[in-house]
Amino acid sequence: MFYMCTQVKTLVVIVALNMIFVCVAPGEQDARLSLASQQDRRRGDRTLHQFQNNDGTMTFTNRPEKYKHRGDYVEVDVKYERIPLPAEYRPTSRTQPKVVTDESLRSIVSRYARIYGVDEALIYAVIRAESNFDPNAISHAGARGLMQLMPGTAAEMGVTDIFDPTQNVAGGTQYLARMLEIFRDKRLALAAYNAGPENVRRHNGIPPFKETQDYVKKVLRFEQGYGGGAVRPNLTILASRHSAHPQVRRQPAQSKNTYTVHFHSGLTQPASSVVDRDPYWHIEYGNRTYPVRKDLVKSIEKPA
Repeated sequence: MFYMCTQVKTLVVIVALNMIFVCVAPGEQDARLSLASQQDRRRGDRTLHQFQNNDGTMTFTNRPEKYKHRGDYVEVDVKYERIPLPAEYRPTSRTQPKVVTDESLRSIVSRYARIYGVDEALIYAVIRAESNFDPNAISHAGARGLMQLMPGTAAEMGVTDIFDPTQNVAGGTQYLARMLEIFRDKRLALAAYNAGPENVRRHNGIPPFKETQDYVKKVLRFEQGYGGGAVRPNLTILASRHSAHPQVRRQPAQSKNTYTVHFHSGLTQPASSVVDRDPYWHIEYGNRTYPVRKDLVKSIEKPA
């Protein structure tokens, strides 16, 4: 049986995750939820719950019954804050491909690095690894923009235009800051940014996924290049090149065997598995698993 319990000495700003209403006929919903329940029983409870002790110690476990009835532990969720936007911020049309310049990106990164206490070099490194400075980038997993925010996470932070460079960097930097607060280790925080915090907790370290292991090494290498007062290499060369002709957004084709999660924001993302653990849906795709609050999702489209 899978079991893991790790402790992190930190006071975590508490994080909630997303709610999904499924527009399907009652019979179809019962069948789908029954299938999810069967899958859940076969896998065992892999959800990691977070508890805080009286001394501030954070404990993560997939056996919440051990702590729920103890007077010295309180179960908590980590909550995102609504992203703060500068007074001079002016949104552009959500359907318009975005453009970012060296000057505008430096200003955005500098602002949110100060707000969330994250080193600028690390933010640039994550942007380069995630999107190569393309504000219109879309991944196969449904992540979007410069820092490849997921639709559910963006909605929790009050992001109204996920491709907008200001909103995207604000959301991505806040998420990165939360991972740093939770894991207190840069390598683990980067692994969580790539594969999700539950995978890092489950494996008690960087998950054994080649993509994630390569990602951590790549970001740290980029950070070293951007840090130390050195000239930042290729900071926004690609983004500046697209200034006259912004890249058209294209949603990657999805497999016929995947679910499609439709958010109230109008965005979608694929899922290889959707498990009902009220009040969340647990969405899995590739090596990433994370809970999404049900109120943020409009419907879930079953595989064809």
